[in-house]
Amino acid sequence: MFFLYSLVLSVWIAFMTPVFLYRALRHGKYRQGVAQRFGNLPEILRFDGRATIWFHTCSVGETLSIEPLVKELHHRIPEARLVFSTVTKTGQEVARRRFSIYGEGNTFYFPLDLGWVCKRFLRFIRPTVIVITDTEIWPNLLRQAHKRSIPVVMANGRISIKSARSYRFVRPVMRKVFASYAAFLMQSEEDARRIESLGAPSGKVIVSGNMKYDKGASGEQEGEKIYGLLGEALGISPSAGPVIVAGSTHEGEEQVLLDVLGRVRLLPGLAGTRLLLAPRHPERFSGVAELALRAGFTLRRRSEKSSGAGAQVLLLDSIGELATAYRFADIAFVGGTLIAHGGQNILEPAWHAKPIVIGPSMENFRQTAKDFLASGAVVQIQAGPSDRQAQIEELTDTFVGLLEDEEKRVALGRAARLVLDSNCGASEFTADRIAAIFKKAGKGA
Repeated sequence: MFFLYSLVLSVWIAFMTPVFLYRALRHGKYRQGVAQRFGNLPEILRFDGRATIWFHTCSVGETLSIEPLVKELHHRIPEARLVFSTVTKTGQEVARRRFSIYGEGNTFYFPLDLGWVCKRFLRFIRPTVIVITDTEIWPNLLRQAHKRSIPVVMANGRISIKSARSYRFVRPVMRKVFASYAAFLMQSEEDARRIESLGAPSGKVIVSGNMKYDKGASGEQEGEKIYGLLGEALGISPSAGPVIVAGSTHEGEEQVLLDVLGRVRLLPGLAGTRLLLAPRHPERFSGVAELALRAGFTLRRRSEKSSGAGAQVLLLDSIGELATAYRFADIAFVGGTLIAHGGQNILEPAWHAKPIVIGPSMENFRQTAKDFLASGAVVQIQAGPSDRQAQIEELTDTFVGLLEDEEKRVALGRAARLVLDSNCGASEFTADRIAAIFKKAGKGA
């Protein structure tokens, strides 16, 4: 099974190499850390005698979400060496910035999931425990870790309905892969049931809650530090008019939001309304800027601090500042929801008690959306991506209704924060379980 998987993966890598090279040359993607992905790590990451916890996250959101967990584990096991891997360049930048306090040069790019590469990584780092966040399943890494009696923990695990349907076709294979995990710490009862149905041993599956609910408290101090600088860079002040912050937007969503902004600004009392766009992917920053200018709006970019005074559209073309930017919002719109993507994290605006608006697509955060909707803590429009005009009209009505009703905005924001506060604690719970596994591995104090 593992031989076939490795063969297919090797063929896929060979087939996709021209695509990766093109994206590297055109957008600067993948160039960072190529050597590391093949197991050539800097000397500073070599095992130095200390017991090591290796945390892996994919991109920015997952990297930010583990901050409370890392803090909790460092408090419990201060003698442990902590190292961090990511898949994406943006995730790597955030990891370096957030986790350098735990050691110099402690971040790296995740290896290609080929047996010989994973062996090289494990021999070099010699982790005591590996913590993989969300549901990234890497069969060869799991197999090689299992051979070396290195426990692997799935933290903040989730399985979407779509993923569960896909994995069912290879359930016998998944059962063998899942046998290599030490524990599955899942976000919800639904996630726990789904992963068990795919072959995860029920005795290893635990509902831990969603660690992303805990993220706000850990980032509050840093957010406060950059709040003033960000407001100055974007030209935001309370007297400048209402701001709609649209976070983690995807292609196809910005044009809808710009059309809505044009309509909102035509209404009495709302002519000063501005839109802050924070595209999900950095390679789209310039394209979104051009889109706003073509739509006839004045523009101010975060990266060009003195440009566009009094601009109608603000572009957050930076990494790791969206959570703070939501603090400026009179309304927070969360992207990935107007298109068939599955949504993005709605918890960051909830931390700031902001009224949240989303589109119909929230499959990736089904339980979170259910919790917020049940508490009246989010407004969800119903028009789907096939009817863009209906989306524009429904969003316009929603934004106008909220902008004209401060009491409703405050009530929505309070309800959102209440949902967040009532679900905190997953990071502490997860840290307790990982610390126990760490000590059982024979390396803890």
